[in-house]
Amino acid sequence: ILGLGFAVLVQARPFMVVAYNVENLFDLDGVASYGDFQPAKYTPAHALTKLQNIAKVVAKFEGGRGPDVLLLAELEVDSTPGQAKPDYGAILARYAGMRLEEMLGPRFNRAVADLPSEALLVKALADAGVTGYNVVVGESGTADASERKQEIKCVVLTRFPVTATRSHPTLNARAILEVQVSVEGTPLFLFANHWKSGAGDPETEPVRVANARTL
Repeated sequence: ILGLGFAVLVQARPFMVVAYNVENLFDLDGVASYGDFQPAKYTPAHALTKLQNIAKVVAKFEGGRGPDVLLLAELEVDSTPGQAKPDYGAILARYAGMRLEEMLGPRFNRAVADLPSEALLVKALADAGVTGYNVVVGESGTADASERKQEIKCVVLTRFPVTATRSHPTLNARAILEVQVSVEGTPLFLFANHWKSGAGDPETEPVRVANARTL
């Protein structure tokens, strides 16, 4: 019996992963725990500037195409009551004939105000020519039920097929968002983190250690 062994070299295409803290990207429904994002201080014009600046940064990667994976931190948890899970593809289709500056300018209305922050960002990216993302949104729960819910969340945008998601409650911080994707048949596990801030502060260091243990 003659045994033949074959070594097959599979060469996958390179891809880019970018982590980006967008620093309190809030929607425009007027429901916000932070005073800086109430309508008197945070207008559609403010949101438009922030969204377009983020899109410009993202479009600098991969020759304008943007990265294959974006791990985003500090998007507002949508606190508008009674909202169903958004269909981001349908939102893009609905506003395909309208640019974001129109949506947040002369054609601003209640429907646009009710769009969650990640939907506005996906639209800003689409206007900049950065498209094709699946959107996975993190939860706002914490590791201890006695803690108040977090006002901001993590979001993952990925062009790879999403095969599984999981949210890991984290002590006094945003839940860690785990997203499993398939890269040409090979599983890749992504973890979007945004732990308790205050590096070097001995009082909050135990919280960060607990966050690290969760990861």
